[in-house]
Amino acid sequence: MSNISNDSGLDDSAVAVVNAAASQNGGAATRLSWFLAEVDEGSMKSGRPSGQSRLCVLHSMELLESDVSDKYMTRFVEFRVNGMVVEAKLILAADDRKLVDAALVTMSKVRREESNARQLLVQYTENEELVQKLISPSRVVWLSTKPELGGTPLVKLGPGCIAHVLYAYDQRDYMEKILLNLKARCFDHAFDDKIEDTSNPLDENTWLLVQFSTNPETVGYRVIQYQQTMWRNENLFKDVIAYIQLPGTDIVLQAVVISYGQDRAKQQAKLDELRSFALGLNFPVPEELDKQIEQGQGTASLFTRTSSSIFQRAEQRDANGEHKELRHSLAQMSEKAESEAKMIIEAFDILDNINKNLQNRLDVEAMNNKGLVEDGAQ
Repeated sequence: MSNISNDSGLDDSAVAVVNAAASQNGGAATRLSWFLAEVDEGSMKSGRPSGQSRLCVLHSMELLESDVSDKYMTRFVEFRVNGMVVEAKLILAADDRKLVDAALVTMSKVRREESNARQLLVQYTENEELVQKLISPSRVVWLSTKPELGGTPLVKLGPGCIAHVLYAYDQRDYMEKILLNLKARCFDHAFDDKIEDTSNPLDENTWLLVQFSTNPETVGYRVIQYQQTMWRNENLFKDVIAYIQLPGTDIVLQAVVISYGQDRAKQQAKLDELRSFALGLNFPVPEELDKQIEQGQGTASLFTRTSSSIFQRAEQRDANGEHKELRHSLAQMSEKAESEAKMIIEAFDILDNINKNLQNRLDVEAMNNKGLVEDGAQ
C-alpha cells in the first residue's frame, strides 16, 4: 500500500529516537520517511537568503531536529547541506519516494504558474467534512458579490457544492500563511484540554473530531469512529494522533485529535461550532502576520518555534501521566541521538579537512615536481 500524508508535521519525521522508543513498545510511533520541502534558493547555494523559493526532496534522517512534535502547525525543520544549516518548510510526506518525486514535478509546475495569482480562502461542507481551502478565482462561479447582501460572499465550486469566501489576496505565500493561521486558530478554539471520558480507553464506541490536510492548500475536519483509524497498534499517542484512510483510496493521512468521547452528537456539535467560528474571523494583513510569527504572539504562536507542542497541550488532559512519562523517555533518547549525530557530523568535518589538507599537499608536491622537471630540461 502506498501511504501519503500531505500535512507533513506532527512527528512525521520518523527520527531514530522515536523509532527506538517504538521498538521497545512493539511498533512505530510514527510513519512516513520522505518529504517534499520548500527552501530558500539562496540559502541552499550560499547560505544567504534570496527570497526565491525552490522545492527539494528530503529523507527523515537528514533532519537535524529530533523533536518535531509541533510540526503539524509549524512545518519548519532544519537540515545540513554543503556544511550549512538550512531551514525548510515541509509540504508533504510519504513512505514511498516515488510519490514525493511525482508531487515535486507537479507542484513545481503549479507554483510557477500561480506564485503571484490571486487566491481565495473558502470554506464548505462536503460528505460530512468541513473543508477550508485555497483556490483560484478562475475555478469558481460567484453567486453573491454585492456588499449590501451582508455576510460572507458565496461561490460555487461544482455541482451542489457552495462555499463561503473567508478571505482573498494576490500573493500565494501570504495566503498559505493565512491558511495556517486559520488552522491554528480553529485548533486552539476547539481543542479540549479536559476530556470527560479520559478515564475510559479509546474503543469501538469512541468518536474522534480530527483535523487533517489532504494537500498543502486544504484543511479538513471530520468526526470519525476510533475503530476506523489506521495503525492503531503502532500509534503510541492514540488520543493525540490518528491515522485515517480516505474513502475509496489507499491514501493514509495523519490527523490531530482535537476532541474525543463516547457521544457522537457532542463531537458533531463541536464541528458545527467550528464552521460558524471560521465565518466570523478577521485575518491579519501581511505585515501584521509576519510580525506575529516573528514575535510568537496570539494564535500565531501555535505555529512558531516558541509554541507549546500539541503533545504538551495533550498532557493537560492526560489523567494517568502516561504522555508525560513517554515524552520524558523520548526526550532522553533524543538528547542521546542528537549527541551521537553531532559526533558523526564532527567526524565527517574532520575527515573532510584531512582530505582537503592531503589534496593541497599533493597539489604543492605536483607543482614542485613540475618545477624540477622544467629546471632539468633547461
